[in-house]
Amino acid sequence: MQHDSIHRRQHLVQLAALSASLYAASAAKAEALTQTQLKSRDLSAQGMVIDLPPLSDNSNAIPLQIAMQAPVGRLIQSFDIIAPENPNPLILRLKLQQAQARYTLSTRIRLAMTQDVWVIATLDDGQQLGKASPIIVTATACFDET
Repeated sequence: MQHDSIHRRQHLVQLAALSASLYAASAAKAEALTQTQLKSRDLSAQGMVIDLPPLSDNSNAIPLQIAMQAPVGRLIQSFDIIAPENPNPLILRLKLQQAQARYTLSTRIRLAMTQDVWVIATLDDGQQLGKASPIIVTATACFDET
């Protein structure tokens, strides 16, 4: 009996390691995107609203609100929030458990410097929508590369 539980634990550890490596690979893909690369993708911003203050003197907790509306007949499957100038550009990757026609989110983010914050949504047909919102940061928050 004890042999079986050790065997199961080993499998669980291997599964966790595999999941972590897959997540790290997908995060690395998003982290590789620079401001120029994001702009060159020429993503449609239809149905996307980003509410971000134009100026922040405390970049540790900047309020961010997102509202997304998928085009007619389409659903939002996932979205990323990317700050290309941060040491770790991928702020959030959220895959919705059930695809939605509309989605809203309110959170706070941490930014390293003045930049455009991007929201990129992936629809159920693979199409991507994206929008950027500029923000001026007067005091940086990412001294420790987080």
